[in-house]
Amino acid sequence: MRFLRRQTRRFRASWQPLVPRRFRRWKLHTQLVLFCVGFTVLFNILYGVYLGRFSFRRKRFAFSKGVTVYSFVVASLFGSYYIWNIYKEVSTGQMSSRHTIGIYCYMNVFVCLFNYVTQWEKTLQIIRFQNSVPIFKILDSLDMSVMIVWRAFIYSILKILICPLIGYITLILYQNRVHPDQQWTSLATARTMLPLIVSNQINNCFFGGLVIANLVIASVNNKLHDIVKEVNRLQSPVQMNLQKPYYRMRRFCELADNLDELAEKYRVTAGCSRNYLRFTDWSMVLSLLMNLIGITLGFYNQYLAIADYYINEEPFDLYLAIILLVFLAVPFLELIMVARISNQMLQETRRTGDLLQRFDLQHADARFKQVVNAFWLHVVTIDWKLEPLGLLELNTSLVNTVFSAVTSFLLILIQSDLTLRFSLK
Repeated sequence: MRFLRRQTRRFRASWQPLVPRRFRRWKLHTQLVLFCVGFTVLFNILYGVYLGRFSFRRKRFAFSKGVTVYSFVVASLFGSYYIWNIYKEVSTGQMSSRHTIGIYCYMNVFVCLFNYVTQWEKTLQIIRFQNSVPIFKILDSLDMSVMIVWRAFIYSILKILICPLIGYITLILYQNRVHPDQQWTSLATARTMLPLIVSNQINNCFFGGLVIANLVIASVNNKLHDIVKEVNRLQSPVQMNLQKPYYRMRRFCELADNLDELAEKYRVTAGCSRNYLRFTDWSMVLSLLMNLIGITLGFYNQYLAIADYYINEEPFDLYLAIILLVFLAVPFLELIMVARISNQMLQETRRTGDLLQRFDLQHADARFKQVVNAFWLHVVTIDWKLEPLGLLELNTSLVNTVFSAVTSFLLILIQSDLTLRFSLK
């Protein structure tokens, strides 16, 4: 813990001059979120999926005609370049079903083009949503431990930066193996990696939003836990004999005010995190479908290589097989991380309801009872759950569902291939 606090002070001192003066009084976790949000919006504009900008004069997001023109140019160049390459490779016979990485790349090209259309169509809704969320006000009013903040920050870095970096390094090794005459920084590697990054940008925004929401709800639950202990302690026989009625009434009023603030923060955070899903649901479902097809195709090609080695006595490249397995493991790892953070958020919201049920309200103040009941009404009516397009729920069962689907498809394909092979003999 001392090491984390020391590194936190060094980190804050290193980038404190880069933060505008009016933001320097914010707490560390608020400044980190400000940095991450600015970083995300910048890359959304750079990739052309966001048609707005932040107006420092008005201190709010706004639609931008200049960014819109830039986004149309980027999307047109992106679509023209990759559609022409797909047509050229298909027409000349360069595209092969054994080329797992190439097929996975081109599938993500269509996801990118679809994301452009859906995000542009929802631009005004997204801007209104961004301006309505008091994210920094809520974060700066909460106290969070250094350990929880750094854990969430590293978790986000792992999903947004480390996973694409692993994929990029894997592609470099793949290019060196398949095309040893090309440079390791060749255009082919960047061309293959770009659709994977752009198609995952919208999902990364949703993932970052869930990480922030999980931090807020966890902090609300910690404060709620302290209030539960104090309220139940105030109603113990010993404390009721020691404390005067006036003191108890005043303390219950203070706790009611604190609980009312926590209820509002819970309502805004849980409601906004769930409502944000409607801007990314199509992208998440399409990415999940592409990952499912890509992982299935990749493992099936691995099986074909092994089957050719044992049955047809063809050479088997173990190094290339390991590279492809690592490349296929990256989207599966990202799926696990999304399912895990969604499940953590679900558990935190359930913990809120459990903590509210622990209140002993037999001798509590009337206003405090009203606040507890109102808070409980928020928890019940929101019923926090993530179901993109109502097709599946984002939790730990999602990983089992995808794994089962991949296994089922592989069994069908392998059985068909073996039947064909032995029937020809």
